Amino acid sequence: MTRRAPVFRWTTGPDDTRLPVRVGELTQEQGRWEFQYNRTYLAGGQSALELDPQGIRLKQGAPFTQIGVAPFPVFCDVALAGWSLDILQNRRQQFLGSQASSEPWGWWERLLYAPADGFGALFVGELAAKPAVEDILAVEVTSVTPQALATVLRESSEGAMGGERPKVLGFFRGTPESEPVPTLFKFATPSERPDTVVAEATALTLAKELGMKVPDHHVVELNGLPALCISRFDRGPGATGPVYHCVSAATALGLHPGTDVDDPKRSYVSLRSKLREPGDALELFRRIVLNAAVGNTDDHPWNTSLRQMGLARWELAPLYDVLPFFHRSGVPVFRMAILKRGARAGSMKNLVAAGRQIGGLRSDAEARDEISKILAHVHREWSPVFEAHAKSISGSRADCWQPVFEFPWRDCP
Repeated sequence: MTRRAPVFRWTTGPDDTRLPVRVGELTQEQGRWEFQYNRTYLAGGQSALELDPQGIRLKQGAPFTQIGVAPFPVFCDVALAGWSLDILQNRRQQFLGSQASSEPWGWWERLLYAPADGFGALFVGELAAKPAVEDILAVEVTSVTPQALATVLRESSEGAMGGERPKVLGFFRGTPESEPVPTLFKFATPSERPDTVVAEATALTLAKELGMKVPDHHVVELNGLPALCISRFDRGPGATGPVYHCVSAATALGLHPGTDVDDPKRSYVSLRSKLREPGDALELFRRIVLNAAVGNTDDHPWNTSLRQMGLARWELAPLYDVLPFFHRSGVPVFRMAILKRGARAGSMKNLVAAGRQIGGLRSDAEARDEISKILAHVHREWSPVFEAHAKSISGSRADCWQPVFEFPWRDCP
């Protein structure tokens, strides 16, 4: 069976409105995928940007092909995953009617039924034929309950807006009169402390205070559940503002969902080679140190992204998904290698070496100085930041998080 669908990219029209531009066609035939650019799109010259910095980085007339169950990594980024996938599969009859099948969705369905306003600028399928799944998700985000979270399907694909923890796209208004801000709403799972989202907001604020690129964020309660609200870095303000194309680090490295944690391509050193913008290499290193400081070991390559700035120009996107691990103990072991030889342990020795291999620092002394600054800031400032985020959240306990944010690094070689 051969299935085909157009691929579109959001762009900004002359009157500052969003317009979908057809960039090519995606084909699936059993275990084979093919993408081919539209000739009209290629004729756009410098304004016709590539899809990603690795797999479909060239603007060629010949088709790109791939063998396997999953599509090209850049399309895995925009497919339904995690919370949204679970909700929409359960509600499929609501928008598919008699055409709804009881079979679990494959990658093709996850692409066609994904909202056109998903991660980045790409979407698959005709806009007019897209089911109104946004309306379903908008209702779900206002009716989240602990019972609903308990039924979340922990889908293993790890799409950039998916993953194990419930995440829903929507809009947030600070006041009824303010402009809607494209926002990612993120909840703790039933097995986690409810104030986990407060701890994550704390980590993001600390990163911002340290000068890292961080989206606006705050914590609110929805139906009694704490939610971390993160402004989308792939969207401009308003419901029709500009769209910025982004890809996950996995796509930049040519990784598919389900790859083994020891895959040699799962490497910050390799990701560093994709960075060309001034300051991005050093920031990547500083993010690794921050992860070590707060015990975040959920740093898989779908939790870092690159944002397209122009033809063959990609910058490190703002920071997200920095989850302090409540039960941390010992040296953190990351899910991506931090050294050329494949080491993943965040020991002081490895972090210092990463300062030179990833951050571009000239000496071990410079790396130690950078590490010390980050650790000291986290130890000194985390508590007031946590308390500020926890003001409106019942049951938050800053004292319970002290061992996490004040981890005794002096005991780690």
